Amino acid sequence: MFRSRSLVGAALGLLALFIFLLTHARTSTFGSILHTSSFDRNPQVAASPSTTHIVLFKFHDNVTPGNLKDITLQMLGLEKSCLHPTTGAPYIKSITGGKGNSPEGLQEGLTHGYVVQFSSNEDRDYYVNQDPAHDAFKKTAGPFIEKAVVFDFQDGVFLRTVTGL
Repeated sequence: MFRSRSLVGAALGLLALFIFLLTHARTSTFGSILHTSSFDRNPQVAASPSTTHIVLFKFHDNVTPGNLKDITLQMLGLEKSCLHPTTGAPYIKSITGGKGNSPEGLQEGLTHGYVVQFSSNEDRDYYVNQDPAHDAFKKTAGPFIEKAVVFDFQDGVFLRTVTGL
């Protein structure tokens, strides 16, 4: 009988703790653990974290090393040639890239990758939809690209939706 009462007491204690945590979730340290946005690497992520734009290409088989060099130089050159529509200054934080070399064999034919860093989603959106230098690059490189995959994310954001961007 004693054992049964202690189990019931423990269960009630845990239930009370759980209810306490739920009711104080928004204002307590425990709340930051329970809240869905707590999975974000840094819950204090700024309202507008940087945006990473990953582009992966599979080039046509007939692309020459010279074509590949030209396309790569043009892609990397976008860091300087893409200008902000208001300030006229370059707005891409950085561009890096290279030929895939993963030993996992999961590239699905994609051979080259580039990582483009932006200060905001707005800058990325301008780049993707309106930037004349990027549009010119797409027209030049497009005929040589058999397949492209793009994946964007905001640094440190895993669960929450950033609003007001």
